[in-house]
Amino acid sequence: MNLVTAAFTAVLAFGLSATPSHTGQAQNDQSQPVDMVAVTKVTGTIQKVDADKRMMTLKLDDGKKKTLKVDRSVKDLDKFRPGDHVQMSYTEEVVMMAQPSDEGTVQLAKFGAADVQSEGDSPALVKVNTSVISGKIISIDPKRRRLTFEDPNGKKRAVKLSRRIKDQDLDKFKPGEAINMAITDEMVVAVVT
Repeated sequence: MNLVTAAFTAVLAFGLSATPSHTGQAQNDQSQPVDMVAVTKVTGTIQKVDADKRMMTLKLDDGKKKTLKVDRSVKDLDKFRPGDHVQMSYTEEVVMMAQPSDEGTVQLAKFGAADVQSEGDSPALVKVNTSVISGKIISIDPKRRRLTFEDPNGKKRAVKLSRRIKDQDLDKFKPGEAINMAITDEMVVAVVT
């Protein structure tokens, strides 16, 4: 197979006007910290590529199936075909904003996208969309900045907390309570065949 490598670099500025209730800082403040996110490398076989929607479905070598959005910096997405065995790198999910479920999801829906920086040898800034999700808090680990929750499907998930969420705001959330969150989507940042 030909070696096709796609790396990423994207820079953006916020410009959102909504002020979230538990971040302690307005989103349009350019001095906000950028979250470092882990990048997971996996290998598997492509099952489907939708170049228009920038989505790729992969059957991982461990047998699991994963469908991910592909960052615009990954070039020549239309050249990847079902059956190609690839190595893919994607960013982890991060809770960018959280609020008790009784406050609704209006501000969360306005969150939009976030800047995250990948960890590793050549970190780069990438724009990642967020999704609104609700769940029930299982535990919060402020030292490790991890939130474990049960999603609406009953699946237990552990997610990193953004540095935008201040430590003092974490005291507002207790295990057993319902929570609404804006979570960054996992994003493919490199594909090699």
